[in-house]
Amino acid sequence: MRRRTLYAEINVERPEPAAFEQLARSWLDGGFTALAGAHRQALAAGPALPPEAMRRSMPCGPPHAAWGFVSVARHDGRRLRSSGRVISDRSTAWFLRQLADPPRTATIGLSVLDEHGYPGPSPLRITVDHPELLDPREAIDWTVLSFEIPEADLLDPGRQEAVLGFLHGITDGLDPSYGNITYRDGLGKTGLERTLGPPWRFPYETVPTSRQALRGYDWWTLCPKELAGRLGGADALRVTGAFHEVTELPSGALRLQATDHYRDYGPEAWTAVFRALAPVLPPGVPKYFPHAEPVERIVYRDASAPGQAPAGG
Repeated sequence: MRRRTLYAEINVERPEPAAFEQLARSWLDGGFTALAGAHRQALAAGPALPPEAMRRSMPCGPPHAAWGFVSVARHDGRRLRSSGRVISDRSTAWFLRQLADPPRTATIGLSVLDEHGYPGPSPLRITVDHPELLDPREAIDWTVLSFEIPEADLLDPGRQEAVLGFLHGITDGLDPSYGNITYRDGLGKTGLERTLGPPWRFPYETVPTSRQALRGYDWWTLCPKELAGRLGGADALRVTGAFHEVTELPSGALRLQATDHYRDYGPEAWTAVFRALAPVLPPGVPKYFPHAEPVERIVYRDASAPGQAPAGG
């Protein structure tokens, strides 16, 4: 079976520096432990990794050993400059100190080294980012919390519970404008954004308007409080039968899980989700790309067309 990578994200307005530091620490350091605790323990127990591996092509450690890096990126007035270090207790402490002065991007990336000692499969890449406008010297006033994990993590019930536990712990304390788990495309787009156009819109355009229209929908979706009211609230969405779980967060946003198990999320389930959320989705008929891999989990109909919303919606 082809190895697929999932991309989870949460969108929220950029907090003040002190609140950002706390949020970023919870996301990055907390996510490192919650989502890749065994890898973290292997790094702590394993051999010291050569720091020069971040600067030149060379084996990064013994074959099949745990490996990772931490990095931050800041704009110096002319261009975006990144600073990365091979992961260790010392470099992780340096990395976490950087969050006090919010960087443009902060990332922890993990790998398992291949038989030659070079980075291979990644169990986790977790990031806090301020998306850039077309001019890389400028960032929008939003924060995107994201991570990438193997799809196999959600196909395993125990791992699914760990992933959801982490996400729920974070979102309980936020006022998110959007969130989902979708297939990774390297651009941070939702499945709907990858297919709805032209014009094709990018996250730096859709994140700032994510309280006016839902960016997409998937097995796990966050709906902001502004759109929850237009849908009739949590009780109305429960009545649709489209969701295994509808949770109203303290902020008023809704956390929506379509099926009990990720592995059961198929065409019937995502069609039900589409119909339940149609009133707050952007208009337009998504384009079908027959050779796309993996196939997008969306409905190829205009959400604004009559008859898409559930009865009474």
